[in-house]
Formats: sequence, structure tokens, C-alpha cells
Amino acid sequence: MLGTQEIVLILAILLLVFGPTKLPKMARELGKAWQEFNKASSTAFETISSVEETATETVQKSLLDVAKKLNLDTNGKTEKQLSDEILAKAINNEKVVK
Repeated sequence: MLGTQEIVLILAILLLVFGPTKLPKMARELGKAWQEFNKASSTAFETISSVEETATETVQKSLLDVAKKLNLDTNGKTEKQLSDEILAKAINNEKVVK
């Protein structure tokens, strides 16, 4: 982490290099860029969350549909339990067909 002395030194060097007229403009532009970056990253995170929620809902609905088609009881069962039962039923049906 930068201390107070380091920050003051950096600001003094920037002031000498860019001058008192350009430094405030650069700071404003940096602030705007930072704001745009934060806005874009929050939008990206919201989009990813939305996609994850939609995918989870789709998987849950698909599991329930398959379980119902196989005449499995779905009441109070987790996704893992349902998928295990679907897999077991599929394996048993495969053995019967062979």
C-alpha cells in the first residue's frame, strides 16, 4: 500500500511532467474511464448471473420432465436424487432390452 509521502511524491512528479492545466483534465478522464469500467463489469456480472439462473432452471425442469416420463416420484427429492434414479432406471431398462 502506498503511504502519504509516496502519493505526494507521485502527484508532484505528475504535476511537473504534465503541468497544472493538463493534470485536472487527465484526472477527469481517468475518473470517467474508471466509472465506465465499473459499469461494464457490473453489467457483465449481472448477465453471467442471469445466464446461470436460466441454465439451472432449465436443468431442473428437464430433470422433472424426464422423471415424470419415467413415472418416478419427484416429491421432496433433490436434483442429485432424481438424476440418480433416472440413471438407475435407464440402466435397468438397458439390461432388459439386451
